[in-house]
Amino acid sequence: MTGKPFVLIVDDDPTQEAFALLLSQHDVDAKHVLPDDLTATDLERASLVLIDEFIENWSAREAVSGHLGLFVRDGVALAGVLRAALEGRGPSHEISPTPKNTALVLRTGHLGVLAAGTPAFIRPIAIASRHDLEWVAEKADRATGSAEAFASLATAAAELPSDWSNPADPSLQLEWLDLGERPWRDEAVAQIELCRPPWSVLAATSAGRRWLAWFMQRVLPFPTFLVDDLRAASYLGLEPHALDELMGGTGPIAELLKGTVYSGQLASFAGRRWWRAGITAVKKLALESATGRTADDIARAVILLHGSDLGVLELRHPVFQIDADYKVIVEPLEITDAVRLQPDDWPTYADDPWLASDAIGSEPALAALIVIDDRYGEARE
Repeated sequence: MTGKPFVLIVDDDPTQEAFALLLSQHDVDAKHVLPDDLTATDLERASLVLIDEFIENWSAREAVSGHLGLFVRDGVALAGVLRAALEGRGPSHEISPTPKNTALVLRTGHLGVLAAGTPAFIRPIAIASRHDLEWVAEKADRATGSAEAFASLATAAAELPSDWSNPADPSLQLEWLDLGERPWRDEAVAQIELCRPPWSVLAATSAGRRWLAWFMQRVLPFPTFLVDDLRAASYLGLEPHALDELMGGTGPIAELLKGTVYSGQLASFAGRRWWRAGITAVKKLALESATGRTADDIARAVILLHGSDLGVLELRHPVFQIDADYKVIVEPLEITDAVRLQPDDWPTYADDPWLASDAIGSEPALAALIVIDDRYGEARE
């Protein structure tokens, strides 16, 4: 990448000039344009295009309102037009399109309307995948809708590998993830491969854009080869705040844990993430002195290695429930008190979401998602 990533904001609201200035404080260049002022030069330069969903003030569009094939109704439709322009598709089959890794993101203040009937947690994922977008962001979301998050996304798109011709050698992709030469690298690579990364045909024919969409939509939101604070701590039998306390200490377990924090592209997009393989390495270290193999046993071994008290979950096998919106409930519960769920759009390679057994009667929508083995009461270890 040469120069700073460029973010293009297409929005009919003139006050988005202020958001462009805010973005420019995060090591990217940014420009806001009204739909009538959108140019091919700006589009070609962009690493990320942020598109408003409801474009109400667009004089050139209104002039062709009687021509259905020319009337671009909203930001979703505009995204399709811009994607075709970026890749040089049409108007004849004799023109060969050229894949571009420019990320397109829809910004909306009404995601609940666009994704009506869809559980809140998967709305951005469902709409993005349905409309060939990298992401859908709610303007009011302080995490994925912030200037910092968009700057991170622009940089991630700009830093995508330029060569996808050799899927047998994913070194450039692993560099993008900043995996590095870690003691548990091989295990991490194996876990990445289990998540079916598109680092061959799909990535090569999209200039890596499919890889970016996979990472944003199928990896970061779910407990996969990267996990959030809740899961990382629970694997060690600890409360989330204990992770920072551990890293503030000294000794082998603190050093090992520090090297487990994910620092690759989009590390700041949706909150802190940890390499699952790294957390497993911490767990193995604790198991060397543990008296048992449950999460409770591991937590007590970690405390001994750390040298001071930490918040312990006091659960043998902690798991996490989701609510009706598919959002994770922060408080874990014992695996024997829960049943597994199989929600729509939840990757099969991610940790299962759960429902408390005593909540089955009060959560009919979730109860309908119970995995068939658990539905009929088969015992779990």
